Amino acid sequence: MSQFDFPRINFSGSAALDTATANNGNYGPPLTLFDQDESMAFIPPRCYIGSDPTKCPQEYASQLLEDKYQQYYVPISPITTENYQDWASTPLGNFSADQSYINLYNFLGIFQSTPGYWNYFGDLSVTLNDVVVKGITIPDSTLGSKTFTPQNPQGCPPGLSDMLNAELSFNSDYFMPDSRTTAFMCDTDSVGQMCTQIFASRVGLYSNNGGENKTFFSGTPVKSTARWMNLNRVLNYTNMIPMGGAASFYSMIQLDPGSEVASIFSQYTGGPVTCLFMKIMIHEVYEVRNPNYDLTPKKKVRSASGSTVELSKNPALVSITGSITPWKIGDLRTAPLARILKSSQAITIDPTNIPVPNPKDKAPLKIPASVTMGPMFISQDIEGGLLSVDILNAINEYGSNPGGFPTHGGSGDIPPYRTFESYNYGKFSLAYHPDGQGPPSPITDINFSDYSLAQLKATGGMMDIKVPPGTDYSHGYFILLLNGQTVLKEDDVFITTDQQGIYAEQNQAQVGVYMSDGLPLVPFKLKVLKRGVPVAQANAVPATLQSINVNTNVVNNASITIYDGMTYQFPIDQDGCFTYAFVYDQSELMPNNFGLPDLFAFTKRAYMNVIRVLSEEPQLDIYIKGGQPVTWQVVYDNVFQLYKTLFPIMDAIVPLNEANWSEPFMQQKMIQLISVENWNAPMYMPVTRDLSAAQRQLLVLWVNQSQQLKA
Repeated sequence: MSQFDFPRINFSGSAALDTATANNGNYGPPLTLFDQDESMAFIPPRCYIGSDPTKCPQEYASQLLEDKYQQYYVPISPITTENYQDWASTPLGNFSADQSYINLYNFLGIFQSTPGYWNYFGDLSVTLNDVVVKGITIPDSTLGSKTFTPQNPQGCPPGLSDMLNAELSFNSDYFMPDSRTTAFMCDTDSVGQMCTQIFASRVGLYSNNGGENKTFFSGTPVKSTARWMNLNRVLNYTNMIPMGGAASFYSMIQLDPGSEVASIFSQYTGGPVTCLFMKIMIHEVYEVRNPNYDLTPKKKVRSASGSTVELSKNPALVSITGSITPWKIGDLRTAPLARILKSSQAITIDPTNIPVPNPKDKAPLKIPASVTMGPMFISQDIEGGLLSVDILNAINEYGSNPGGFPTHGGSGDIPPYRTFESYNYGKFSLAYHPDGQGPPSPITDINFSDYSLAQLKATGGMMDIKVPPGTDYSHGYFILLLNGQTVLKEDDVFITTDQQGIYAEQNQAQVGVYMSDGLPLVPFKLKVLKRGVPVAQANAVPATLQSINVNTNVVNNASITIYDGMTYQFPIDQDGCFTYAFVYDQSELMPNNFGLPDLFAFTKRAYMNVIRVLSEEPQLDIYIKGGQPVTWQVVYDNVFQLYKTLFPIMDAIVPLNEANWSEPFMQQKMIQLISVENWNAPMYMPVTRDLSAAQRQLLVLWVNQSQQLKA
């Protein structure tokens, strides 16, 4: 059960997400920079008109073209790979080369938008800042559990007490001043942004008390993937996606030999501990969304030649809250196994004490009149008489005490909040409703003191409730009530997987296996629990599999049956990104042509998976199969132009020209970094994981030809 086990090391702090934003599709349509099907930049970029060509302004009608989806667009012809970076970091209408398109930009409502969005020069890194242990929770025979904090450490067991205020870090060597993070974030689906991944090669817990360096543990985490996005968690950021949202990430950590925490944890687990389980919630996201790139903070980046380059850096600042617990054999590596309660009705919000943000040059934002809560998870220890409840991402919050407006902020941007607090709903009641046996039975009350933000940080959002040993809750369902009304209700069936966010090559020879967290390729496998118990194949339950195209808002439904341990084979004949939802409760079906309210509900409730099918690149056959010489121009057009245009940090570190990339050492290093054996390593090239097998083959052929010519 991992996240529910003891002891729990609970942490909180902040982080910088140096996301690269040009491929996010924020303005598309109409402005579209990235061909997600082919994982390439559109050169030139496109301004989409839609399916009706007559809607195109007459002065641009002669330039109109049609794509493979029968959608019409105007190419911004003056923009090439040579001037792309300057254009992408300049508000539309202010760049000299495309002045003739200003009327089109105005017509489409994108005038003064910056094509590269808010952090064009991002390197995808995740850097933790002062993420420290705020609480340590151990079992208690009377209360269920007891949490010790830095303010109240009395009675905390030796060894564990030393971890209070220790710092969690992804850095390669925490105690070295120039040590850098090993964590990087990329989306399986960058346009729909339904599946964000974190890759890291190192995570550890450290302290430096009285000048003594101490490592409590260090280890290697598996890839983690965003789950249970609560897109309106922060009430005064509602509708500012992703600023209003939160998402949970889970990752098993393989401990380094000799990690001190292993012997401490084993005293509670009753057996050896070789792995840990880490739950992280990212929330309180703050972005300067429309920056002036001339005023953004500058950072000096060292290039491969040893020179320094000054780049505009504008990372998102976020809060991190979570916990570290023992991991046991049989648990999933990237997801909890639990029972889940989901929203059943909206809760009215009192806006009285919630500040209203005032965006620059825009109308004040609105506090929502009502919201639905995020999901809540429950795990039961029948023998021990304990219910453990995770409410971390269920609770809404709001920002207060705004700071100053950022000097590089633009139209629509708002000041950051200095503090946050949980919204006070009042008193909840957790109850159990036996099947067909009258009214629900109360279990416990959940007061504001149980879900204040300070308490959530100290406990990792966990509550432990003592119940009579032997109590069986498997013949009914849990509900959460507020003022006598059910606001969360348990799903009868809980569906999850360790293969959230997978990759395949278009029409690959190996059928039914996918890249999930490095080699070997694995099948997609479901975990299906009915009220906490695995569903046997003989008792398979009916469900609907939804195939959802988040770009075209088209949903297709198919009836299937599901059970614990079953595998599913996704179609891979078409390239692109595809979202699938396994739906047990028919009320959760995503409707066609969904809007923001449907999307908000979907991300809180859906058992979904995203698969990226990388193009087989038929245009490369003449080189790979036909033996045509591979020139630098061929490699640039089919691989490097993506990074020159949409991920320019790569061009800044090692300029993407023939001289640099034809150098033997650089070529050999590149071949090493693109090797599929290194796919789950953070510094796999590219970090975005969008290099297809055909593109890798092309690069290998090019390097081999280059080396032969030099021999």
